[in-house]
Amino acid sequence: MTELKIDQVARTFPARQGHAPTRALEPIDLNVRNNDFVTILGPSGCGKSTLLRIVAGLDRPTSGRVILDGQEVTGPGADRGMVFQSYTLFPWLSVRENIAFGLRERGVSEADRGKIADGFIDRVGLSGFENHWPKQLSGGMQQRTAIARALANDPKILLLDEPFGALDNQTRVLMQEMLLGIWERDQKTVLFVTHDIEEAIFLGSRVIVMSARPGRIKAEIAVDLPHPRSYKIKTTPEFVSLKERLVEEIRAEALKVAVHA
Repeated sequence: MTELKIDQVARTFPARQGHAPTRALEPIDLNVRNNDFVTILGPSGCGKSTLLRIVAGLDRPTSGRVILDGQEVTGPGADRGMVFQSYTLFPWLSVRENIAFGLRERGVSEADRGKIADGFIDRVGLSGFENHWPKQLSGGMQQRTAIARALANDPKILLLDEPFGALDNQTRVLMQEMLLGIWERDQKTVLFVTHDIEEAIFLGSRVIVMSARPGRIKAEIAVDLPHPRSYKIKTTPEFVSLKERLVEEIRAEALKVAVHA
C-alpha cells in the first residue's frame, strides 16, 4: 500500500548577489494515498515543480520531510518514476533501449528486459517504432517513451512535471487519455503537476490548488467524476462546474502575481 506523506515541507532558495532569499514554498502538508491520482495546479512560479522535485529527491527541503511508505526521502530512488516536460531520452539509445535502461541498471536479464519493454511499447502505442532513435520521433512519441520508461521500473509512485506542456492541443488530449487509461488499468499512485485546469480535472481524483509564491496549498478539491473517462466528459455540467470553480481559484492567484510583477 503506497502512501506518500509531505510533512511541513518548505523551501527557501539562498540569496544571490543583489537579491534577497526566495521563499518558494511555505510549509506544506499533503498525503497521497495508494492508487490516488493527485493533480497539482497553480500559477506560474508558485513552487509546484519545486515540490515535485523534492518528492523525487532531486532537491532538498529547507525544512520538513517527505516520507514514502515509512521511509524518508533523501535522494532519487527507483521507487519514484519521474517524467519531465522536456524530452529527457538518451539520444544514443533506441526506443526499446530507453525503456529498458532502468531495468538494465538494476541487473534485469536481457530476455526479461526485452519482454517488459515490448509490453510497454505496445501499451503506449509505439509498436513499429521500437528501433527508432529519439530524434526520429515526434514530441508525443518521445513522451510516450519517457512514460513507458518510468513505468517499466514499476515505481511505487509516478511523478509527472507538466509532461504534455510542450505538445500541440490534439496530441496533448490523446496523451491525457493514454495516461488515464494506464492508470485506470494499473491503479498506479500518481502525482501530476500542471498549469492546465481542464487537464487537472480530467486526470485527477483530487486537485490541489497552490497559491502564488510563496506556494502553499490554497484548496483541495475532490473530482467525483466516473471512470472510465473519455474526452466527452469535459462537456458535462459536473466538469464545467468544477472548471468554473478552479478558474476563479487560479485567477485570484494569477492576479496576485500580476500585481507584484
